[in-house]
Amino acid sequence: MSNPLVQPLNLTAHARLEKSLGYEYPRRWVAWHWEPDINQLMYSDGKNVGTGSALAWQVFLQHPQIAPQIQDYGLNQTDQYWLLLDRESRNLYIGEAKVIQNLLENPESLLMLAGLDGNSNFLGDVLGDTKVAVQETVEKITQVNLLGSLKKLLPIGGAIGAIASVGIVAGLIPCQKFQTRTNITTNPVISVNSESPCGSGGSQDFSAYKNQNKNQSALHLIGIYEARGDHRIDYRPTGEVTVQIAKQKQPIVLALSAYEPVQWKIKAEPGAVISKIIVNGYHDQQVLGVENILVQEYSYEETGQSLGNFMYEWNASESQSPSSLVTKLEQLTGSQLTSFQGCYRGTQFQVK
Repeated sequence: MSNPLVQPLNLTAHARLEKSLGYEYPRRWVAWHWEPDINQLMYSDGKNVGTGSALAWQVFLQHPQIAPQIQDYGLNQTDQYWLLLDRESRNLYIGEAKVIQNLLENPESLLMLAGLDGNSNFLGDVLGDTKVAVQETVEKITQVNLLGSLKKLLPIGGAIGAIASVGIVAGLIPCQKFQTRTNITTNPVISVNSESPCGSGGSQDFSAYKNQNKNQSALHLIGIYEARGDHRIDYRPTGEVTVQIAKQKQPIVLALSAYEPVQWKIKAEPGAVISKIIVNGYHDQQVLGVENILVQEYSYEETGQSLGNFMYEWNASESQSPSSLVTKLEQLTGSQLTSFQGCYRGTQFQVK
């Protein structure tokens, strides 16, 4: 059997599909996949990663209109393929995991994908005058192993190959973002290294938020998706993240969140007081470098539950959602969030 990397399904999604599957955020695009290691449904929208309703997923896949179109992809057995939903058009797509992830992280690529349904020549028209530039771009990023597969795409023609290429390129362009919550005084968070804000080997999508609250205890959150980029379906090595804690005027609660397995190495300056560490993860999380400090772990793989979504990019409105990690942390600690730092892939952060 030879499956295309991304293809549209010949059906329209029900208006309540995403809610039934456990997704509550306002993003236009969302994808679901099955996590076979612990038999759990996961969702991802390019900013948020979380657990969905496993039962609803199984019922959905067995529907007589769905089953014939997805039976060759093993959506209830493996995470090799993901289901992608355009919530505006209600169109559904199925594709390889890495390709869907690249698309979700680059909205401009998804818009091009959406255009294919209304015009089979859409990308041919858009890229007709830039063939040489696209070819040069592909040549520059051939070191990405995924590219070899992208050139073999099927029913959507060579267009998706160009889309995924655009996505990969966009992921390599440095982009630091700072956003604020409504009616809160903010100051920028300073990264450990201004040239590599996510640390050595990290991505270039550093995102941060800081609030000058007056709580007796400060709440600092660091969120990533992974600490290393060589994860595969059956291979999930533990990454390492170093977190440097500067001396504060008040005790801090340190919250650490990652989807992939991570070993968090805490390095606290003399005089820095950490009252508690809260760890949120899908796969197992470890904390090193601290003694006599309470560590509360919420990793689905290790404890059977996660605290909230696995956010790695700041969004003011989404952070106030009842199901967001920020909301859950504020409820758990009784403190308002003081700061957030995040990257898709991060290896080093500093709280100061």
